[in-house]
Amino acid sequence: MEAIGSASQRLECFSTAEELVSDSCEAELSTRLFETDPSQILMDCANAPTLRYRLIEWLSSSPNRRVKGARKRQVAATLSISTRQVERLLNAYYGDRLDENGGVERSDKGTHQRLGDYWPAYIREVYEKSQKENHPLKPADVVREVKRHAIVDLGHEAGDYPHPATVYRILKPLVEQQKRRKKIRNPGSGSWLAVETRAGKILKADFSNQIVQCDHTKLDIRIVDESGDVLSWRPWLTTVIDTFSSGLLGYHLWHKQPGTHEVALTLRHAALPKTYPSDYGLEKTWDICGLPLQYFFTDGGKDLARSNHIKTIGQILGFACEIRSRPIQGGIVERLFKTINTQLLDQQPGYQRNRATKEDIAKAEKAACLRLEDVDKLLTSYFCDDYNHQPYPKDPRETRFERWLRGMGSKLPEPLKERELDICLMKEEQRVVQAHGSVYFQNLTYRCEGLRSRRGEYVTLQYDPDNILRLYIYEQRVGDKSGSFIGYAHAINMDSQVLSLDEVKRLNKEKSSARRSHSNYDALLAQGKRKALVETKKQAKKERQRTEQSKLRKNAKKTLTEVENGQKRSPPLSGKGESLGLLVEGIGPSQVPPQTTTPLSPVSEPVASPVVQSEERHRLSNPKDKRLKKIW
Repeated sequence: MEAIGSASQRLECFSTAEELVSDSCEAELSTRLFETDPSQILMDCANAPTLRYRLIEWLSSSPNRRVKGARKRQVAATLSISTRQVERLLNAYYGDRLDENGGVERSDKGTHQRLGDYWPAYIREVYEKSQKENHPLKPADVVREVKRHAIVDLGHEAGDYPHPATVYRILKPLVEQQKRRKKIRNPGSGSWLAVETRAGKILKADFSNQIVQCDHTKLDIRIVDESGDVLSWRPWLTTVIDTFSSGLLGYHLWHKQPGTHEVALTLRHAALPKTYPSDYGLEKTWDICGLPLQYFFTDGGKDLARSNHIKTIGQILGFACEIRSRPIQGGIVERLFKTINTQLLDQQPGYQRNRATKEDIAKAEKAACLRLEDVDKLLTSYFCDDYNHQPYPKDPRETRFERWLRGMGSKLPEPLKERELDICLMKEEQRVVQAHGSVYFQNLTYRCEGLRSRRGEYVTLQYDPDNILRLYIYEQRVGDKSGSFIGYAHAINMDSQVLSLDEVKRLNKEKSSARRSHSNYDALLAQGKRKALVETKKQAKKERQRTEQSKLRKNAKKTLTEVENGQKRSPPLSGKGESLGLLVEGIGPSQVPPQTTTPLSPVSEPVASPVVQSEERHRLSNPKDKRLKKIW
């Protein structure tokens, strides 16, 4: 208000000077030109949102209620509004909703309630899909696509789909984010380290193990097996690196493309202190270790941050899984892979550079002589004695280990217990406890004293694939509650050996192949002998059946001949009472010749033969007495 008063005084001085000039020039000017209030001129010329913001800011700085009330009335009079509206502006100022250049923000700013959920989601999907396919669309192209989709696909009329200004307003944050991605600096440059997630969040590394990165690569070297034959595959390497110091926390060497379980095993190796046998020949100790304290930062692979198993491990161990927005955000871990090739592998026999020609591949296969165990020793020696103690690239005055130790507060972290990291081990479900507290796994018998009282129960086995001779026994999981730890199970009669899971599988395969090759020929011979014996017995049985059948046919022919000869010698029957004789076995009734009977003479003596009995039986069966018939 003081500024407005001073401006009015200056304007009055200016008007007085003009009156003097007009009098001197004898020009008659109307007095109505000076009837306008000077404060109103300043109000009209000032930026209304800025003036409103400054007045409300002046009102909010009132020392007491009396001054605040007076200033509120002055602001209301200056802005030509009510005191109630001034109070609303003051509340908006306190809530950070009063913009210096735009006034009060709407409560629904940034939302598109009248459009619903379909059109904003569709507009974002079209734009993001074009970005993923490396054919980005301009906002104008998206406007045309929305119009085409509404009219052609959905059959809408003009005005039933979003206005181009609405489409631009929806796309504005996406376009700004895309521009920011192009301008963001590499994490390896600048005075501070930062990475960007896929959600657009910036993660800044302020101390060691805060942001841990993980990735895989296929090593550019050919290896051989125990017999010296070149293997057709190349080993895979999984590394875990600290973003703050670029020091290597842990790694895992595998014969195939790593998955979720291999990533979990690498995390376990990174978290625990490292101890190696004397044949590795290490000159220094590997003290860099620990779990991610806040973020586990990886690419969008299904075996990394997107895996449910890794997310579960993060929830239990206390870190969040984040996905990097672009490949350049993983520059620290990607740079390590190139460093391994240029400082270690290219000097070894069997090195095969990326995108090698057929001649290079043949040369690498001819020179290859290292096994997987030899490559593991070379990597361990390089990481422990060389890489972690090299000068830090951004500040060569200190090494990677010294920077990591400084970021940890100049003290080593407390060593974790292996029981806390058992969730990172590989798991085998549903094993039944056998007699004497033993379990069977990979053709090996394990025994645990804690299982003697659990005969017949199901238990869960967890194991480290690098040492398969010791198993971790847990109770069976019930619902969401994981089983408690029971104890260790050791392979019987193999306490002095160390075998990996791959070695045990290879031994089982060799045993199975040797067993089949040893007994195959003998089994085939025995099978042929059994078949020949069975065929011989079958033929003998058929011969016996043919012989017996031939004998039966000969006897039947002989008997039939005798019967025919006897019938020719004997005269025909003369009377009814003559006996027909017995039929020979083998002759049917149809073969018996018909016989003629002559009536008996009254003088002839009745023959006491079975025929008379048959006639009597006939008369009884056919009575002529009607009374007997009725009774019957």
